[in-house]
Amino acid sequence: MSDIIENYEADKLTLLDCKKLEFKKEESGYMTLFYDEKIYHKVNLTRLQPFYEKDKFVSVHIEDEENQFVEIGVIKDVNELSDGQKKLVKGFLEYKYYMPEITKIYSVKENMRGSLFVKADTTAGEKTICIRDWYRNFKLIGGKYLYVCDADGNKYFCDDVEAKLDRKSIAAMEMFT
Repeated sequence: MSDIIENYEADKLTLLDCKKLEFKKEESGYMTLFYDEKIYHKVNLTRLQPFYEKDKFVSVHIEDEENQFVEIGVIKDVNELSDGQKKLVKGFLEYKYYMPEITKIYSVKENMRGSLFVKADTTAGEKTICIRDWYRNFKLIGGKYLYVCDADGNKYFCDDVEAKLDRKSIAAMEMFT
């Protein structure tokens, strides 16, 4: 039993002190972090709850020499950062998680191979979105958040289908969600 407990030691959540965090965006586009008298290069940020809490629980990590992710810690709430740091972190996250919002769905058609073609208006313009494995990549999360991942890995969303989409849009996607 003690072996099991020891194996999970690495799964501890280390919350970072927002007052001590200092991120800097390098010319290369990478982020550098100065924290507790240490410097971390090529820092990456990952939302741990990307659908529900975009500004809360953000993992700060780097890759080691063996290309393994090493977590430095977790920012509990990005809004606790200073204004300049908050702007930098939110900008990084918005770039990393760029997802146009679906504002209207005109049609959803399935081809013989099982792929879906969704003709939709998005905040990035009108798109025909090709979705393979639609069971995993075209779904309602929590009954109202539409998540779509196309064949190229691009992601789209609608955070509240009932409030933001019209009846025709909901009817068009109903059979597949």
